Amino acid sequence: MSNIRVVILEEHSFQRAVLESNLASFPDVDVFSFSSAKDAIIWFDNNYRADIVICDLMMSEMDGLSFLREANSKYNIFSVVLFSCIDMELRRAVSQMIKMLNLEYLGDLNQSPSVDNLHIMLDKYVELRSKNDSIIFPSVVKQVPKDFSFEDLKKGLVNQQFSGFYQPKFDVEGFSLSGAEMLARWHHPQLGLLAPATFIEPLIFYGLLDELFLQLFEQGCRLQQRLQHVNRNISLAYNLDISQLNCPKLVYQIFEIVKSFNIHPRFITLEITETGLLAAPTFNMENLIRLRMQGFELAMDDFGAAYSSLARLCELPFSQIKLDSCFVRELGIEPRCQAAISSVIALSQALNMDLVVEGIETNSQLSLLQQLGCTIGQGFCFSRPIDEHTFIQRFLPLGLELGECQEVSVECEQ
Repeated sequence: MSNIRVVILEEHSFQRAVLESNLASFPDVDVFSFSSAKDAIIWFDNNYRADIVICDLMMSEMDGLSFLREANSKYNIFSVVLFSCIDMELRRAVSQMIKMLNLEYLGDLNQSPSVDNLHIMLDKYVELRSKNDSIIFPSVVKQVPKDFSFEDLKKGLVNQQFSGFYQPKFDVEGFSLSGAEMLARWHHPQLGLLAPATFIEPLIFYGLLDELFLQLFEQGCRLQQRLQHVNRNISLAYNLDISQLNCPKLVYQIFEIVKSFNIHPRFITLEITETGLLAAPTFNMENLIRLRMQGFELAMDDFGAAYSSLARLCELPFSQIKLDSCFVRELGIEPRCQAAISSVIALSQALNMDLVVEGIETNSQLSLLQQLGCTIGQGFCFSRPIDEHTFIQRFLPLGLELGECQEVSVECEQ
């Protein structure tokens, strides 16, 4: 790894000098220090990139928030460290703003730039950079260079270019497989393996989302049927947009597919994102009830990430809550996140619902969740999303015929 490029933006000369001096004790760090946002931007115009920006928020000309927003729109910045004495509430809000800018937040030195504190910051940078580098695969295209037309998407569906990747769910205490979520991938003949962010919105726009869902659903049911032949049942989950329940057509197609593969509905979970539920009309609710009446599990996905409605959770026939990963990311440093997770665990138990905690990436997060009473988890700590061939080899070594499975590179973007 090349030297870490650190940019300091601090108006006060003494504090800036202390930061410079202490960072100079690390042999693999290059330090660039500025007393004003204007000077820092001039430097960025010529150098473009910084690994870490250590930023004071309270500056006379341009405050740190404005600088971060402007610099991030033009230059390549990986992470941010705050160097401020603002109170905890404001610090929490600023850290969220930094994440909304898609920057890594390394913490707040809190006007204490000791060598030990800086060492912790640099270690966290190295860990996050290593994690980001390790999940970049040249075969995965995140940004599509053109808009997909109806013909592009329809051809992909007709030619069976879409497949499901499996994101395992696991027992937090025993670290054993408890199910999996099916996530869509597009094996594009020119662009390679595409993540959902590149094609879901166009599919919705052209009214093709149901066709994608049904293809993935049949793939999952086929695997479940093969597993039943070796006396193994596994629960699979699928994402449904609430708009797909505007009429009962898709619901009845789901019923027919399950019947044709002889899969019991209790082994299938349909995950509905909570944001769409707030304005869900009566016929959406009717179809949710219809699914539950047939024995399917229903999960409120991304719970807590947007405008959670406890009333909706009580009104609609959900059997599972999926807690959004934003609570886990701050688990080790933000006491409120621990309190929130504990409350949701208690809520799920009181409502007799399963709780799945998303986004578990580290052993320390896993340990804290075990202490809080979490039972089911999902995240990179256990497994990234993987193709069917890899999923079977890794988690279901039961002598299944793997020749049916298309082997592709393991991929991690959700």
